[in-house]
Amino acid sequence: MDTESEKSARRAATASAIGSLVEWYDFALYGAAAALVFNQFFFHADNPAVGLMASFATFAVGYFARPFGGMVFGHLGDKIGRKPVMMITLTLMGISTALIGLLPSYDVVGVLAPALLVFLRVLQGLGAGAEYAGAVVLSSESAPAGRRGFYASWSGAGVWIGSAIGLLVFQLTLSLTGDGFSTWGWRIPFLLSLVLLLVSLFIRHRVDETKQFEKVKGTETAQRVPLMVLLRTEKRRLAVALGSNFMLSGFSYIPQVWALSYLTNNIGLAAVLGLATNAIVLVSGAVFMPFFGRLGDRIGRRRLFMIGTIFGALWAFPMFMLIDTKQPVIVILALAVCFVGGVATCYAAQAAFLAELFPPAIRYSGVAFAREVSGALLGGTAPLIATAIFATTGHWALIAVFMVANAVIAFIAVYFSKYFRSDEDQLDDARFEEDTTGAIRTVSSRTPARGSERVGLS
Repeated sequence: MDTESEKSARRAATASAIGSLVEWYDFALYGAAAALVFNQFFFHADNPAVGLMASFATFAVGYFARPFGGMVFGHLGDKIGRKPVMMITLTLMGISTALIGLLPSYDVVGVLAPALLVFLRVLQGLGAGAEYAGAVVLSSESAPAGRRGFYASWSGAGVWIGSAIGLLVFQLTLSLTGDGFSTWGWRIPFLLSLVLLLVSLFIRHRVDETKQFEKVKGTETAQRVPLMVLLRTEKRRLAVALGSNFMLSGFSYIPQVWALSYLTNNIGLAAVLGLATNAIVLVSGAVFMPFFGRLGDRIGRRRLFMIGTIFGALWAFPMFMLIDTKQPVIVILALAVCFVGGVATCYAAQAAFLAELFPPAIRYSGVAFAREVSGALLGGTAPLIATAIFATTGHWALIAVFMVANAVIAFIAVYFSKYFRSDEDQLDDARFEEDTTGAIRTVSSRTPARGSERVGLS
């Protein structure tokens, strides 16, 4: 294998993973703080459930902002390049997170406190809206075809490692600051985001622009407004991408975010133990991510993705039953199995799956739009929905049904991806070209899947 090509792929994958780590360090901090601190620090409510829902609502605001960031920065990523846009989004994320750590409380400035929190949360969302999309596009386009899934999966591993680091730092600060945590100690992890930002910017600066982008830049294949082309000619392909993300948004945010409040408020685990449990689960998923990425290179990403959705749907009810034993080891095992067998499998498969779904000229826009629209609808609202369901019913059964429904929708979407990409052709880099009319066609040396001859039809 070309040594220089492999080095370039590793450099791009590392830079992508580090950026994802910073992004989700920031988001994990916010999720943990929303569950444990912000409901009292920024909101005054007589009913604790109302305060928690208000806190989770600000968590959702960041997700509502992400599609707009995805549209703006996704467009720029397809026009000026993957690398410069990823530098911008990373900076926006890191600075807004650090500023959250400097905000005054409700007791000091009243309603201005939650207003400022929402504003900075919006900036976080705008930056994050194209960060992960850029990471998987950059790593996928920089990787050799036969190892695309492996290198693209590094970004997903970075997501969970960043989340775990955020939770561990949050936990360590909670232990060290004691009673001062709820007033000033929680600020420390947010301010540390600046250190991670500087390190990641240095690493990302050394990455080259991808050859696939350079190939289409300035040619007739390059689109004036990539998002408009995407919405006009690629509706069915976009629907597949949107549906596939139900597993990584609606499903995964129940065990990843809402479970922390369930473990501490309803199961009775101490906050420190709840944070440690969440961090262990995230790391266990991240460890397996490159393995599943490589497995997708071998057996096919579509096939692997569907296996993960089936497992997730089957595990939702047993997971809650095991959590209700209140035994820490069993709780950790229940959540870890959910992450490794269901979420990590799908996450690893999705990275290269989405990059292969869209032509290079509109790839950044396609991946960003699909992930962030579904993320806004589901990722940001899933903890809020789960909180409302539990407050109404007092039981987790309907929350498990919600998880199953998301897994089923993702399975259906990935199943129908066979009309736009196939596992047999996933290594073919020449599948996309432009005909004389400017319409994008799928080209393959093998027999194309039914319906894939003309992807511009909608």
